[in-house]
Amino acid sequence: MPSLLREIIKDFIAMFWHATSLHHIETNDCNSMCRRNSNTMSEAQRSALNALLYRTGDQSRDIVLVLATNRPSDLDSAIADRIDEVLEFPLPGEDERAKLLNLYLDKYIAQAGKKKDWKSHIWGKQDAIQINGITDDVIREAARKMEGFSGREIAKTMASVQGAVYGSKESVLDADLFREVIDYKVAEHQQRRKIAEEGG
Repeated sequence: MPSLLREIIKDFIAMFWHATSLHHIETNDCNSMCRRNSNTMSEAQRSALNALLYRTGDQSRDIVLVLATNRPSDLDSAIADRIDEVLEFPLPGEDERAKLLNLYLDKYIAQAGKKKDWKSHIWGKQDAIQINGITDDVIREAARKMEGFSGREIAKTMASVQGAVYGSKESVLDADLFREVIDYKVAEHQQRRKIAEEGG
């Protein structure tokens, strides 16, 4: 490992170890690189940002720094100046949402109870889920309703569908239960966006 990279990692670990818990770093993915004049940035986070800026001030063939954020406008301008290439991955369109719904329908519903892994040794084997009436039209309808959902939100929605199935009397997913969970998650998504737009 190049010494410069080792120093950057060492600085970040030292700054964050004293500043915040690992949970805080994971849930606030942008906090460590947000604008320095932000009132929400702690002194330790400000120090970590300054350490990163200090260590990445010059060009280097030894380091490739990859940043990912859902909020690029929150990045400190000094961080933005160090970015050579920017790739935008927009939210999935209707076709992509339908493909993701099918992918996670298979992963969380159709394959449930069929695969043995370490969790089955702890919690016991999951019941297989029977799927009734989930047609391409039902998936397309859900994909239309889920405009503005990220891939992660779609995955979490389908995990919620699985939870709803296991919470019912029988392990059966039908179109009514599927639509009920989708409608709930769409309403939740819209409420979250409304709160974000109002600045809360």
